[in-house]
Amino acid sequence: MKKKYNVIDLFAGCGGLSEGFLQSNRFKFLAHIEWEKPMVDTLRNNLSKRWYYKEEEAYKSVIRFDIQKTEELFNGNWSEESIKEYGNDNSDEIKKSGLDYLIGKNEVDVIIGGPPCQAYSLAGRAQSPNSMKDDYRNYLFESFVKVVKHYEPKVFIFENVPGILSAKPGDKLVINRIYDAFENIGYEIKNPKQLKETIFSAADFETPQDRRRVIIIGVKKDYKTTPEEFYYALNELKSTKNKKTVKDAIGELPKFKPLEKAIKGENGNKSHVLIGTDIIADHEARYNNSRDIQVFKKWVENDMNKYTTEEKLDFYTSVTGKTTNHNKYRSLEWNKPSPTIVSHLYKDGLLFIHPDAKQARSITIREAGLLQGFPMDFEFLGSNAYRYKMIGNAVPVPFAKNIAIAVANVLDEDDVQPISCAKKDYKVVIKTEKNNNKRVLNVLVACEESQRVCMEFRKLGHNAFSCDLLKCSGGHPEWHLNLDILEVIKNKGGILENGESVKIDGKWDLMIAHPPCTYLAVSGARWYYHPDDKDLPIEERRPHPRFLNRAQDREDGANFFLALANSEIEHIAVENPVGIMSKRYRKPDQIIQPYWFGDPFSKATCLWLKNLSPLQPTNMVDKGEYVTLKSGKRLPKWYSDALTKAKSADERRTLRSKTFPGFARAIAEQWSKEILENEDIY
Repeated sequence: MKKKYNVIDLFAGCGGLSEGFLQSNRFKFLAHIEWEKPMVDTLRNNLSKRWYYKEEEAYKSVIRFDIQKTEELFNGNWSEESIKEYGNDNSDEIKKSGLDYLIGKNEVDVIIGGPPCQAYSLAGRAQSPNSMKDDYRNYLFESFVKVVKHYEPKVFIFENVPGILSAKPGDKLVINRIYDAFENIGYEIKNPKQLKETIFSAADFETPQDRRRVIIIGVKKDYKTTPEEFYYALNELKSTKNKKTVKDAIGELPKFKPLEKAIKGENGNKSHVLIGTDIIADHEARYNNSRDIQVFKKWVENDMNKYTTEEKLDFYTSVTGKTTNHNKYRSLEWNKPSPTIVSHLYKDGLLFIHPDAKQARSITIREAGLLQGFPMDFEFLGSNAYRYKMIGNAVPVPFAKNIAIAVANVLDEDDVQPISCAKKDYKVVIKTEKNNNKRVLNVLVACEESQRVCMEFRKLGHNAFSCDLLKCSGGHPEWHLNLDILEVIKNKGGILENGESVKIDGKWDLMIAHPPCTYLAVSGARWYYHPDDKDLPIEERRPHPRFLNRAQDREDGANFFLALANSEIEHIAVENPVGIMSKRYRKPDQIIQPYWFGDPFSKATCLWLKNLSPLQPTNMVDKGEYVTLKSGKRLPKWYSDALTKAKSADERRTLRSKTFPGFARAIAEQWSKEILENEDIY
């Protein structure tokens, strides 16, 4: 088990850097500091829901406070002013004893953060009468320096916009001030003249966005390495694959169409309506007036991104009757990474027009999040304006993850201890293990006749059994319980398909469940009610004439799903497509795709997890072929083949429900490793 390094996140926002460092599985967060409440609420929520922090732990470790008040931050004993402003949003221990209490005797290995960049950005300075020279944010780096000085980490990561290299508040380059400040507390960073070499694009690190940022890496002078080692490690992680595009990120999301006339909705006016019934959190078209809708449509249809600056400015004047020195419109392009997602999105989306002319809208909150690399199940809290703002200010998650891996890789090398052996000096990694024997897990794979997941666990040496009312098709009846899964859970075994009896010793450690989705998926919603009643309230609709018992079948399916999810097994993963259980039970912890794991197919799959971390992608590949039906509907080719080539309804269901190999392998490898590592006996 690799060592985890202790880290503090400053100016944490909603958690872009934190999420990337957590995904690397190499860091333990001691604290996150942020002063804006919606960002704090968002970060705490995701630590609890997605990273399984106890609510009290998330509440205590994410501190809502003004980092400029460093003495109060470190030591507590808050002033009346601080208590009035931040007291209700922090634990009593933090108010009384400060961050030092939370850190305790832990060594801080790394400090990360990105002080607000608006005062440094070229765009911000261009629109300020005095180039933002008097903006207090020019000097927030000083608070970052004070925290580094106080906790003396081995290394720090300071992220900011390229404009920081030319910003000159007080008639002295801010980068020279930063260099001097870190020099004075004993940290080495690149010379200001070399810092142009530290500009990285997130697009080089599997992010669908060409976001260029300065990454200042500082190393304690008495530590045994230099910033160059970390930059080398980060450059080594640049992806050699084709850059991810807007289409890769948001191309498969549900579409919207503009209304002929805006209507009043629950949360204000609505100018667009969802096409279909596939509802995704935070994916709701923002209101645009009729003029903007026409502009968006025309802009995309005429590929106006390619117009000259003068032509773009003339177009703006012709539309609005106003003049401007800056282009006000821009559309995203399907086959390119997105331009930088910015916090200005909270005001309007004129520079982020969706690339589909028929939709004639700006991007949604969820689309902005995906372009920043946030997982689909990441929840953004607060008003729409705050959610756009927090996304625009975040560090892209895949970029942050690669930074984390690079930092951990260098720290790992420096943790290797030299020892003398005979006449040569060797380097060995000092490991402490409870024992060298790997414990065998008892794994139950529910509702699986293919045995694909079961076999992956068996390859790793675990005691895995598949269970289904159907006979197995995987070729191993000696591992298959052809029984009611609920009885198998209760009895800890049963009669195998080959006639032998089995009962596990101890308990089931892990269950992977694939409950039937026929009556739970949104794709089958049209079969519940009579087609002539579609405009009636749900309670007044008649059953579908072909499926009179569909509603009861749905209830039975939901109850079976819940019975599995609530089983008394310590670790559980329930898999199902997008469907009603997001409301009946809770939102899924993760939505994955087969192409994350080397299988070139598209199939959005929800995972509800108990005491398990979200799966990490292992091999991102293309989404595979699509076919267009006569109706105009596009389907993944594998799914279309299952519909058209299967000889019976049962065969169709079986083909469509099989787990893809890469996904099955990731399940077995990642979750068995996690369980054993948490037991400290891997």
